[in-house]
Amino acid sequence: MIIHYITSVMGVGILIIPGHAAEIAGPASLLAWLALIVYSYPFALIFARLSVRHPDSRGIASFVEHAFGPYWGKVIALFLLFTLLIANPVLGIAGARYLSKLVAIPEGSMLLLAGYLIMSGSILFNLLGLKVSTRVQGVVLGTLIAFLVLVVSMALPQGDPGNLTPVAPNGWLAIGSALIVCFFGFIGWENAAPVAEEVIAPERTFPRAIFWAVLLVGLLYFAMALTVVLVIPPEVQYSDRVTVFSTVLGIISGHEVARVGNAVALVLLLLTTNAWVLGTSRVVYALSRDGILPASLSRVSARTGAPYAALLFLLLGYGIVVAAVAWAGKDEAALITASSAAFMLIFLATFVSALRLLRGNGIRRCIWLVIAVTIVILPFFRESLLFAALVLGLAFSLVHFFPRKRLRGPRPEHGGGSGGAVHAPTSSADAR
Repeated sequence: MIIHYITSVMGVGILIIPGHAAEIAGPASLLAWLALIVYSYPFALIFARLSVRHPDSRGIASFVEHAFGPYWGKVIALFLLFTLLIANPVLGIAGARYLSKLVAIPEGSMLLLAGYLIMSGSILFNLLGLKVSTRVQGVVLGTLIAFLVLVVSMALPQGDPGNLTPVAPNGWLAIGSALIVCFFGFIGWENAAPVAEEVIAPERTFPRAIFWAVLLVGLLYFAMALTVVLVIPPEVQYSDRVTVFSTVLGIISGHEVARVGNAVALVLLLLTTNAWVLGTSRVVYALSRDGILPASLSRVSARTGAPYAALLFLLLGYGIVVAAVAWAGKDEAALITASSAAFMLIFLATFVSALRLLRGNGIRRCIWLVIAVTIVILPFFRESLLFAALVLGLAFSLVHFFPRKRLRGPRPEHGGGSGGAVHAPTSSADAR
């Protein structure tokens, strides 16, 4: 269970985001990491308790539906889908950045195109009904963690404490912007519902797993973030600061070792991308079966069991998102900004649902604490909240003005991803 939690969270959060956060707020970004690490434990605990009480593979949408009815469950499910369509290409673009260290890819539109092609390759992989074994995913994750611990242990002694000053080169308010980016790396603690039915004594297993998973992930995240600040000089160009894993390796061990790190990171990101695509296709399929999206999107291949219509829909959806980013002259940071507040609002809806669903003074105090902290954090998301409001408004409009009837049909075959077993429908972390 600990491995399941760690796999659900780690990925872009360890390979890309520390560089983005340091670029935004400098050493002060470490405060954003610390705040979110502390926030993670009660956050994950609430999702674990909900998963024990309502072990449903629909995850967040199921919790909201149990608390407030089918209408609100559909709104949140659709809100989640749109948010995933915006967020998923981050993995493809992150993979393209590490690929560009092995094969020259220019910054800008060409890098975004490479990221879209990686997403498309994952869609093709899923269309063929191919699966990556859980054992292979576990080995790759273990290799990454081993590399990470080795790199950090070698790099920190070579760090320059002088890089810690000035603490806030872009002003203290930049911590808020860094918080938006860092939060994206913590999406995944909610990935408990899909496996709750398979866990022995979940009421004991989940709290223990959460404690150790939060501790290990927190240490890894903060160690990498600190390494980035101490080892990578502020004047290093942006693209190198983002691909932090290989950049740190290159500084402490040379170019050839950095290439090995690039390859390891790329493989992990490809597996993680596959899990995002697989999970999000199941969200599309489930919404189609529930009558929220057109019935045609629930078609399943008789040969492979893959929901091919949903996967082809993602090909279009990702293309629109990446094209919009290219047209605006932005990069994956814009997608992180556009989706982070939406995820936060989805989680806030879950916490409010938890007040209706969970009993016990201790857990209810925990829920109120997390709700309060979430409300305090939300203003830091600034423009991200505007994107979230637009996406939520679209979800409301589709559910309210275009009601559809629930459908019945064959269920697609389910496969694993880097986030563990993926079921239909799924939570955001299943796709992660």
